[in-house]
Amino acid sequence: MNIDKILYNGNIITMRKESERAEAIAISDDKIVAVGKNCEILEIRSSNTELINLDKKTVLPGFFDSHIHLVSTILSNIAINCFEAKSISEILDLIEAKKNNMGNMPLIYGKGISNFTLKEKRFPTRREIDLVAPNIPVILSSIEFHTVIVNSYAMHLFNIPFTTNSFEKDSENRFTGKISNRGSYIARKKMFEMISDKIYLDNLDKTMSQIVKQGITTAITVEGGSLFHNNHAEFILNNKNIFPIDIELFYSTTNTSKVLSAGLPRIGGDIFLDGSFRSQNAALYEPYSDNKNSTGFLFFNRDELFEFISQSDNLRLQIAIHAVGPRAIDMLLDCYEQAIKENNTSNQRHRIEHFELPTEKQILRAKELNLVLAMHPTYELYFRGKDDMYDKRIGYERTRLTNPFKNIIDKDITVAGCSDSDVLPIDTMLGVHAATNHINENSRISTYEALKMYTINGAYGIFQENIKGTLEKSKLADIVVLSSDPIITKKEYLKDIKILLTMKSGKILYNSLGGLKYD
Repeated sequence: MNIDKILYNGNIITMRKESERAEAIAISDDKIVAVGKNCEILEIRSSNTELINLDKKTVLPGFFDSHIHLVSTILSNIAINCFEAKSISEILDLIEAKKNNMGNMPLIYGKGISNFTLKEKRFPTRREIDLVAPNIPVILSSIEFHTVIVNSYAMHLFNIPFTTNSFEKDSENRFTGKISNRGSYIARKKMFEMISDKIYLDNLDKTMSQIVKQGITTAITVEGGSLFHNNHAEFILNNKNIFPIDIELFYSTTNTSKVLSAGLPRIGGDIFLDGSFRSQNAALYEPYSDNKNSTGFLFFNRDELFEFISQSDNLRLQIAIHAVGPRAIDMLLDCYEQAIKENNTSNQRHRIEHFELPTEKQILRAKELNLVLAMHPTYELYFRGKDDMYDKRIGYERTRLTNPFKNIIDKDITVAGCSDSDVLPIDTMLGVHAATNHINENSRISTYEALKMYTINGAYGIFQENIKGTLEKSKLADIVVLSSDPIITKKEYLKDIKILLTMKSGKILYNSLGGLKYD
């Protein structure tokens, strides 16, 4: 056997069990052929084997990001970044500057707007945006996509029916430009219909470069559905051979024929059973702290949801559905349980995406049903704090219950780690940091358990644990090299660990040099 590469003199964390370490890895073609001590592995080298001296650097399996929006992430690279703006005037300045640098974009798109981080504690109005961009469609998306703000040009261009009851009006009954719920879905779909695949292709390389620099070798992208566009799923399917890493698709549709004809083993991803806390449409049992008249929404009734789940489960498709609030989680658990029982199925590894505010009983039920939970640790960094989104929307007592990783993992439930890009940045080590430094001490997990969320758990979450997720013989040579050992790094410094090298199927995609030596 010809050995193409040997990485040696390393601190290799295989992720097979917490205490297991190795020093070297031998790679032939796209697979690992041996893992062990330096002397054992160097002994099997060939005359043309490339030797990489790791200088005691730490090695892990390539990372999984188990819930991203890849096409939207590509688009975010040509959007204005409202998340960094501190005031409405700064956002208007960004729009003004973008007018002269639109490239082939037919509109101005802004991502990540948050009324919680702006000085004015509100969104810009339609009329304010009109002052700087009266003749170009402008659409600004809230961080989690469920709310958009448009100018007058976009409002008339999109022609959204007022019967959607999604429009905010001011005290004088004038449309402010803010659109939520179903109206925002329509606005976003119309926006996406204006953007060609060429725009995505032109910006793909930049996006993939950002992803591999974070050590990601497999990304589970959720495309299509009410907040995005089915064209996005088709873009992934049509271009699956050009991605440098593995892109696994969850097609967010209830059309089982569509996913079967595409040869997909899974369905859903961001099929929204409810919405988000930020937009006050996540389904709660008790009212929102800042809106006593609202407990959120369910976008399906129980019969509709069960019919879809039962059909998909019977077809042996893995199902993933977005459920944030406890009222949505209860309905989803009920439907999963009934479908599994009636269809006599097992080990489908159906998923709940987000599972943000579960009750103790719901966690136990998820365990009984062998569900995979795709969760987002960095929400605890970006949405927390006094007067921030969690605190304002659901109040202090309920914020103590969000994303209870330790309680879930202690029950031996598989949690797959996600960034939710482009809602939040792709940053695996920040996710590990967030899970181990949860503001609620009772929800913190060990660094090893956090790493599992982005390695073996991600693989298990899409039935790929036999080929990925750990470093061992016969698995794909998906490898990441880190600047420090996260297991012994103080938890408060985990976010500072750097990715030095990313290898996918034996091919180096990213190398920051960082002290690595080639022999």
